[in-house]
Amino acid sequence: MATPVPDRGDAPTTPPAARKRRSDGGGRLRELDGLRALMFIVVLFHAYQASVGDLSLHAFRDYSPPGVVFSGIDGLLPLFFLLSGFAVYYGLGGAALAGKRLPGSRDFLFKRALRLLPVYVVIFLVVWVWRYGGGTSQWLDLVWGLSLFQSWSTEHIFRTIDPGWYLSVEWQFSLVVAFVLLPWMRAISSWPMRSRLAGMLAPPLIFVAITIWWKSSLIARGVPGSEFGSWFAPPSWAYLYGMGMLLGLALLVRRPDRWRLPRPFPTLVVVAGTSWLVWLSSARLGTSLFVSQWFFELSFLTPLSWIVGALTADPRGWMRGFLRSPVVQLLAAASFSTYLIHAPILRSLNERDILPMDIPALWPFSAMALVLVVVPVGLLAFRYVEQPLSGLDRLFQPKLDRELQITKVSTPTLAAGTVLPDVPVTDADGRARSVRGLTGPGGLLLLVHPSDPVPSGHPALQGTRGALRAFDSSQSAAAGFGIRMAALSPRVPDEADLGAPPHPADEALDDAVVHLQDPKAAIAQGLGLLVVRTAGGQQQPEIALVAIDASGTVVGVARDEDPHRLVRRGLDALADGADPRTARVPAGVGD
Repeated sequence: MATPVPDRGDAPTTPPAARKRRSDGGGRLRELDGLRALMFIVVLFHAYQASVGDLSLHAFRDYSPPGVVFSGIDGLLPLFFLLSGFAVYYGLGGAALAGKRLPGSRDFLFKRALRLLPVYVVIFLVVWVWRYGGGTSQWLDLVWGLSLFQSWSTEHIFRTIDPGWYLSVEWQFSLVVAFVLLPWMRAISSWPMRSRLAGMLAPPLIFVAITIWWKSSLIARGVPGSEFGSWFAPPSWAYLYGMGMLLGLALLVRRPDRWRLPRPFPTLVVVAGTSWLVWLSSARLGTSLFVSQWFFELSFLTPLSWIVGALTADPRGWMRGFLRSPVVQLLAAASFSTYLIHAPILRSLNERDILPMDIPALWPFSAMALVLVVVPVGLLAFRYVEQPLSGLDRLFQPKLDRELQITKVSTPTLAAGTVLPDVPVTDADGRARSVRGLTGPGGLLLLVHPSDPVPSGHPALQGTRGALRAFDSSQSAAAGFGIRMAALSPRVPDEADLGAPPHPADEALDDAVVHLQDPKAAIAQGLGLLVVRTAGGQQQPEIALVAIDASGTVVGVARDEDPHRLVRRGLDALADGADPRTARVPAGVGD
């Protein structure tokens, strides 16, 4: 996430003595990704469901403490729908709010298909062939399963791959995003900010209303719970996507790094949410028809509490540290493959009495053995099926290379003695700022750099990461001279295409650095810096450090392939006066 931006008049000129580098930077919320590792608990839930013996009793009696806990684990399913809705609005919605270019519907759907479909198709076909016995019904299973519309069919929803219904719902949500939400976001992206926020609020509320209408109609018509094609159809889950989208919108309005609660409140939020699920589970086992019919709409408060707990916890505390740990992140990354593959393994081992799940007395041992089998197989499927096949978009790398070919290079005109144009910029919060208004008593160091994908045909555009690190490490020296710092990152649409948040946060910079952004690199050109245009129509600025004195006059423009020398030359220009060498234009630059 981007670091908070100080107000124009409050930017610190000296760092606090105990100021520490932020540990929660990064473009993605890894803590929320870590929650996907909970998919492995669902493996135990399905093993528990399969533990029904001859007397129709599970491994634990319903009202025993473990019976209540295990019977309610399916209440965690809303987590994955919440995270999907959240990811859409935090990435694409953030781009729309910032007025950035959104990906095309076809491009979005293609990338989403590469993420979801390859491992599913491989596992589905392997299981289908393994179980092939002939007959019309199995061929219909193939049609329903590969079309990913089996969530509408009671007969075929759990055939071949039982968890395939979840992917069916996810894929149909992706279709709605591509052909409904993205055109809507493009339409509202030019509206005034308040109208844009109102426009962003409408789709999730419609999603919530769809589920309420759909389930109410099922209840009114007396549709039995065994009609899975109705109760598990996509409209039944729209509510959860909508709530995730609202969460994403909330984090765009108030950035995640500002969601903090003192200890022990984040832990108490998680405990309260978990207790709510236990109570719901016991109520569903009892006589509460309302809880049974609206169980998932009520149980979403549990995963929501875990999300809120992760967001509000201390970045250096145990909760976020655990969710960011390599083991949890690996399990989270492999959760999708594991979820798809565990049910066929469970059923095959049970039917062949290799690992009997339907003997309640043996269930604890069978369940543990199942986990020991499923987790390694899931990790292998992730490593050797999901990862390689999800990289099929590299087939289009030649097209990307052609689009990144440089077609025009502007001549830089900015040099020492130039009065800085009053070019408007936006900060990481989307607020309008003025570069001249950021200058401190000792001046301003403005770092300009390109963003991915960077054309490789011009040396002035290479070395952004090193420049950012050197820029970050120079804050103490700059503050000692009363020099303020700002990083200008002209954005291109690729981060929005990838679903990453709109905040420029590849590097975790301190509060003293103001992050500025612009989608078209027009600012860099307006300042008179070198800008290249590519065959794909993108504009990318050079890497340069502009030293500006307190009056708004440029005293130096440092360009250097060595990032530390680059920053040192910028500091020297403000501390000792302009050095004519800092305004040197690299050789080979021209129209």
